[in-house]
Amino acid sequence: MNVMVVDDEPLLRFHLQRLLQELWEDLEQVVSLGSGIEAVNMIHEVPIHTVFLDIKMPGISGIETAELLRENGYQGHIVFVTAYDEHAVAAFEHEAVDYILKPVEEERLHQCIERIIKRDQKEIRYELNADQLQQLLPSDQASSAPLRWINATKGNRIHIVQLDDIYCFIAEDKYTTVVTAQGEYLIRKTIKQLTQELNGAQFWRIHRAVIVQVAKIAVAERDEQGHYSVTMQDIDRTLPVSRNNTHLFKQM
Repeated sequence: MNVMVVDDEPLLRFHLQRLLQELWEDLEQVVSLGSGIEAVNMIHEVPIHTVFLDIKMPGISGIETAELLRENGYQGHIVFVTAYDEHAVAAFEHEAVDYILKPVEEERLHQCIERIIKRDQKEIRYELNADQLQQLLPSDQASSAPLRWINATKGNRIHIVQLDDIYCFIAEDKYTTVVTAQGEYLIRKTIKQLTQELNGAQFWRIHRAVIVQVAKIAVAERDEQGHYSVTMQDIDRTLPVSRNNTHLFKQM
């Protein structure tokens, strides 16, 4: 799932992009652009789930950009982000899901993301793609068997890595790093795919880019801002816990 951030101020774009990557678990990519014209030209090059639009920009405004996006067939969500509140009515006239004032705060953005997720869950989709149809078909016994090992690469060699030996999976660029006490390996599976295949009682997704084996966690710590992190046993790894997953440790 991809989102687009459109703002003529680079630092504000970077701040919003960082928050989105931290707070939105299913997010794959943030497309960051500096003008409305760029957004209109790119909207069909990459499938975009949600557009975060600044309102006051040189050239064409965020409101005008929203109009052009809709005229060009964009049917995804639009969220306006601005330092001024006088545009709220116009924003919702353009079917905006939300309207966030700058500076964007973590709590407010989290509320916006939750609103979008709930809105998506209420939508009924009647068209199924090939992957969805495949999920509805009966699976054979082999495909339903629990995952016990994975094939991972290190250099030019393929290694069979037992799941019990894995400390964590960390998404990095186009690959996912598999961390063990013996070393690190690479696989092409995404964190989202692994979440669906791994035993949820043995492996926890603690961040959009991190899955850990619960039995390998040494300690979970909370800082003064309320953010959690975990330290893994035996290896020099401290990993972040996203806000959406802190409940995993509050239950302890």
